[in-house]
Amino acid sequence: MEEILKQISRVRLKLKKGPADTLLMQKPFAIGMYRFSMFMISYYSRVRGNLGIDYDSFMIIQTVVSHNLYNLKKNNSNSNSYQELETEWERIVKKHDKTVDALSEYSEELGKKKINKLLISSICLVTTLPKETVRRKVNELCKKNLLKTSKKNGIILGPAYKKVFQEFVPQTTLEVSQLLKEWDKSDILKYMLKFKI
Repeated sequence: MEEILKQISRVRLKLKKGPADTLLMQKPFAIGMYRFSMFMISYYSRVRGNLGIDYDSFMIIQTVVSHNLYNLKKNNSNSNSYQELETEWERIVKKHDKTVDALSEYSEELGKKKINKLLISSICLVTTLPKETVRRKVNELCKKNLLKTSKKNGIILGPAYKKVFQEFVPQTTLEVSQLLKEWDKSDILKYMLKFKI
């Protein structure tokens, strides 16, 4: 944590006193920050409105998704396209519906080591949420079928995650694309890509 604080301090100093080509010295910085703020507000409101869950619960789901993506990447040298990833999620979820331990089976199919299971303590570490909060929210997400718990694999995605992937992910992709295009139009993207500590 101390190293992160030092790095943030170096970035602040560079932004404030750096040469004329640094990001904060450019006039469109406020426009870029506004557009990013609007993107974040939209993202937050879609989590609450479209998914009907609070943001902490959403971040717990994202931690589970991240864990699954890491295992997919580790066990599959090819990058997955959106369509391949959608098929993979569906395959894993269907197997869970049949009470087959899908992640174990998936790792065996690939001839790899057993996939590490995701525990409440791991989610607490990543999100910095209190353990009882994570436990309570995981139970609520399991009731909504967004997550499931497995003795072999810990916390895993549930069948209702399919809706999140099919509806929420494409909308987020569209909004990220729009944000980057707006940043590109006002040269903010150029400055962001050039920025070095």
